[in-house]
Amino acid sequence: MAEHAGDYEWRGEGEEAEIFLYASGESSADPAIERTLPAARLPGVESPVFAATSPEGFGWVAASPTHAAPNLASVPRRGVLLVSEAAVEDLGVPPDEILPYLMRHLSEISLPRLDGAGVRRFCEAGVAAAAEDGLIEEEDLDHFGSVPGDSDSLGRRSLSAGARDWEIHPEELQVKTVGEVFDADSAEELGLWSGTLAFVLDVGAGDLGRLALAAHRERIAGRDFGQEGVPAAPVEVEEATDLLAALGAAASFADGRTALLAYALRRALAGIAGRLSVLAAWRVGGIEESGGLIVHRNGLAAAGVERVISAGGNVAVGAGKMLGSAPPFGAPEDDGGWPWEEAGLLERWARLDDPRG
Repeated sequence: MAEHAGDYEWRGEGEEAEIFLYASGESSADPAIERTLPAARLPGVESPVFAATSPEGFGWVAASPTHAAPNLASVPRRGVLLVSEAAVEDLGVPPDEILPYLMRHLSEISLPRLDGAGVRRFCEAGVAAAAEDGLIEEEDLDHFGSVPGDSDSLGRRSLSAGARDWEIHPEELQVKTVGEVFDADSAEELGLWSGTLAFVLDVGAGDLGRLALAAHRERIAGRDFGQEGVPAAPVEVEEATDLLAALGAAASFADGRTALLAYALRRALAGIAGRLSVLAAWRVGGIEESGGLIVHRNGLAAAGVERVISAGGNVAVGAGKMLGSAPPFGAPEDDGGWPWEEAGLLERWARLDDPRG
């Protein structure tokens, strides 16, 4: 049973750790606590485990100094915010035809092929490899950062899937226009101007990431490491090292696929929408080492203090709560207030609108 602790905050007891839940409504609190219980069973888990839920999404973050658990992380994804110099009307296309218009132009862009060696290279170098190939600009690299990954930790099926995943998926692209600006100074410093055309990319690691995580989940579940709770490997054993290397490789591959989409988008709009600038990039899911802890994210974004992300149609910055995490999904406004802002998870700088209204 969830105990109400404050505006949009609830508490629950897990077997090994307390659960701190942020929810947009009371009716979703109890089911969300139940869904988070597996994360509270992580061996060596640091209390509390944090979770967030709304009608638009759900996620948790759990940390342990001693164990890595593949069941507690989602396959890494990359989010990116790009903003154009142009306004929506500059495209000369009715708002409800913008996405089909873009997809027609994107389909005409010749994309570089990727073989097995290329997949390995992107899994290990990510956007650095993309910059070497001219897929992304050097000045964009600081937004991305890097994670350690090793393609040798991926199985043959994962690597083969990577070559097939090297393509553009329309569902990974959202067309937006910058709407109301809530913090004019911060938005201006970031480069957000009301009325301009914007794009949110939400790009995954494809079947490469899914197969990699499944393989390491099966490998760790098949070993008896002498602990109860969810299947997990002690950090000092090879299974844990390989799991983190595989998820790092998947995160880097997602970065490469993101660079591919940004490259195609920039070329498709060249001479039409002006320069497209990367304003922010964030990771969702995965497992990382941070401050002596193995941090497992399922459906939440890495969003440290003042780290910019797009969350539910808003441009916002993290407050550093929830082990430096935040929900990339939105929550319906309540009496004019945004639950994630009211709970102190994110601060809104601007709203992103659907150009169709």
